[in-house]
Amino acid sequence: MEKRRIAYIDFMKCLCIMLIVMYHIDHEFFNYLAPHLNDALQAFRLPMYYFISGIFFKLYDGYADFTRRKVNNILVPFVFFVLFAFGMRLLELVVRMALGAEPIEVHLAELIEPFTLRYWPNTTPLWFLLSLFWVNVIFYAMQRWIKPLWGILLTTAAISVVGYELGVHKIELPLMLDTSLVALPYFVLGWGMKRIGALQSSSWDRIGIVALLLVALPIYWLSDFTNLHFQILPAYWKLYVLPFVAILALFWACKPLPRIPVLCHYGRYSLIILGTHPLILQPIRFLLIRQGMEPGIGLTLLVFALTMLLEWPLIWLLKTYAPRFTAQQPFFQSGWKLK
Repeated sequence: MEKRRIAYIDFMKCLCIMLIVMYHIDHEFFNYLAPHLNDALQAFRLPMYYFISGIFFKLYDGYADFTRRKVNNILVPFVFFVLFAFGMRLLELVVRMALGAEPIEVHLAELIEPFTLRYWPNTTPLWFLLSLFWVNVIFYAMQRWIKPLWGILLTTAAISVVGYELGVHKIELPLMLDTSLVALPYFVLGWGMKRIGALQSSSWDRIGIVALLLVALPIYWLSDFTNLHFQILPAYWKLYVLPFVAILALFWACKPLPRIPVLCHYGRYSLIILGTHPLILQPIRFLLIRQGMEPGIGLTLLVFALTMLLEWPLIWLLKTYAPRFTAQQPFFQSGWKLK
């Protein structure tokens, strides 16, 4: 039997992925609406994804079972979307040639770059999956070796300081491990909220929107540019205090929301959108500019609408015909057996 979905969690995931898609269409889009708005959104956009993942952290049945599940849910989709992107790049090359447009270069090295480089142009958002995998592994080790709550919190703080210093001094670790050290506190915050029973409904939930409105302006004015991918970090306290406040306020405000089927659907399958949206929006944006549209709010909104519209059938195709590659079903069964 399928587990019951938590509507407001799916809504939060939907909000995250939609903000990410908008940002990847045009990095300056939110600043068109208000100066520094992008900085404020960066404060919680990706941290909230780590937070949601932390809510669902489990030890499962030991290290082997835990690792198998994380490989199924994170690394298998990572590899699949790298291969999927490469196939789509080949298709784009054929389409460009048919239209008489300038061809693009496609190299086999693109299959290796996500494992060796920090930036790869065609599947950039997938860095998050590598980082999330390491965060899970690190926290699993902490749960096994450290029993007191204060020990877990102190260790989390210490690890985050190490990650912060690596970022400040531009010291990069392979496979996004340095980013994982920085992101660990967001994950632990989600785990902590579940631990104290914050997921349960409460009569206080109805005033969550008030809390969100109260913190929105301070977060807007205090936030600095942050990029976890490239370890461009603000002051240490801004890196954690502002995201914590924003995430908790959003969490509180979203709890009483009713289930909105379309948005919850996008949130539920946000992993698929994460892995595929650059492959959709890039050719759409290219074609619209080729037709004479200028970069700006209108172009961004149109590309966003068309991208999300096309994501709907793509989600259906991948969850129906590639469920084991998109974390809808396990790729490896118990005992690491292929089904």
